[in-house]
Amino acid sequence: MRHYPVPIHEPKDESDEGAPNGDRKAVVIGGAGFLGKRLVTMLGGGDGSFEPPQEWPQFDHVHVLDRSSFSEGPLAKQQREPRGIGLSSAIGDIRSKDDLRTALRGAHTVFHLASLVDVGLKRNPAIEETNVDGTRNVIEVCQELGIPFLVYTSTEDVVFSETPVSGGDESLPYPSKPLHDYVRTKIEGERAVRAADGERGLRTCAIRPVHIYGPDDPHAMIQSLEAFAERRVPFLLGNGSARFDVVHVDNVAHAHLLAAAKLHDPATRNQVGGRVYFAGEGHAPNYFEFLRPFAEAWGIVMPRVRLPGPVVLLLAHAMELVHRVTGAEVPFHRFHYHILVKDFFFSNANAERDLGYAPVVSKEEGMAQTIEWVRTLARGHSPP
Repeated sequence: MRHYPVPIHEPKDESDEGAPNGDRKAVVIGGAGFLGKRLVTMLGGGDGSFEPPQEWPQFDHVHVLDRSSFSEGPLAKQQREPRGIGLSSAIGDIRSKDDLRTALRGAHTVFHLASLVDVGLKRNPAIEETNVDGTRNVIEVCQELGIPFLVYTSTEDVVFSETPVSGGDESLPYPSKPLHDYVRTKIEGERAVRAADGERGLRTCAIRPVHIYGPDDPHAMIQSLEAFAERRVPFLLGNGSARFDVVHVDNVAHAHLLAAAKLHDPATRNQVGGRVYFAGEGHAPNYFEFLRPFAEAWGIVMPRVRLPGPVVLLLAHAMELVHRVTGAEVPFHRFHYHILVKDFFFSNANAERDLGYAPVVSKEEGMAQTIEWVRTLARGHSPP
C-alpha cells in the first residue's frame, strides 16, 4: 500500500490555529462506538484495508471522548504510529460541560457521533438529555473554546414518517409529528447544529447515515440474527418488496472526513456549512433479504412465512395497545412497520456533488467482509 506524506497540509487560514503547540487536534465524541472506532482508525491513516483518499483532512492528534473505554486495534496502530499521529482517550459524558471542556480544549475539529438510540415505547428521559441537551452542550462548548469546525452525525430517521420514501433527498421536510421520541430528539439535535453554523466562529455540517452495517456491528444485525435463531420472530414482515438503505461503516466515516475537509477549505466552506447530507452506498435491498446471507453464514434458518403488510400494521397497533394498558415494553410497533414494510431509501447525489463522496468500500466488498466476520463468530460459537 502506498502511504502519503505526513502531514498533508490543507489551505491555511486563521482557523487552522487551535491545538496547543500548533498541533491540529481532532476530537471524536462517541469514538468508542461502532462508527466511532472506524472514524478514529481512519483519522490515524486507516488499517491497511484500503488506501486513504488524499481528500481526507490530516491531524496531528486524535482524542476520543466516550462513556465507554476506547481501545485501538493493532492494525490501526501500525498505520498511525509511523505517521506521527498522537492518540489519546478519556471517559466522559456530553451531558457534562466540564467533561466536554476538558476533552475539547485545543481542538481544531470536533466530530460529534454520540447518540442514544432507543425506539422502545417506554419513555426514556436519557434520550432527550443525550440527543438534545448533550448536542447543545457540544455546540456551546465549541463556541466557548473557539473551536472552528463541528461535524455532526445525524440519521436518516430525521425525515421518518408514515409516508414511504423512495430515493428521497435532503429537500424532504422534517415530520410535523414525529412517530417516536428518538426521531424527535435527533431532529432537534440536527436543527441545533445547523442553526449554529456561522455563530460565534463555529462552522458546522451534518451527515445523515442510512442503516450502518459491517464487521463488529454490535447492534441491529446481531440482534436480528439472535431473534431468528431463538424463534422469537416466526415470520417475515411484508411481501418482500419494501426497500431499506444500508451502508458499510467505512463509507460513513469517509463521508464525515470529506465533510470536515470541505469545511476546512475556505473555497467550499460556505457551500457545505449548515448543510446536511445523506450517506449511503446505493444499496437498498429488502431488509430481510439483506440479512439472509448473514443468517446462512451462521447456519440460522430464517422464517419462510411472510405476514402481509395490513396484518403487520394491525399487529403494530395491537402491540401499542398492550403497552398503553400494561405499561410493558413490546418488541414491535408502528416504527418498525413503517421502516420494514414500506420503502425507506435515499439518494446520495448531493453528497456526491458537494462533498465529492463515493463509497470507499463497494457493496460487494462490504457484504463479503461482513459475511466472513459472521462466519468467524459462528466458528467460535453456536448460533446466537
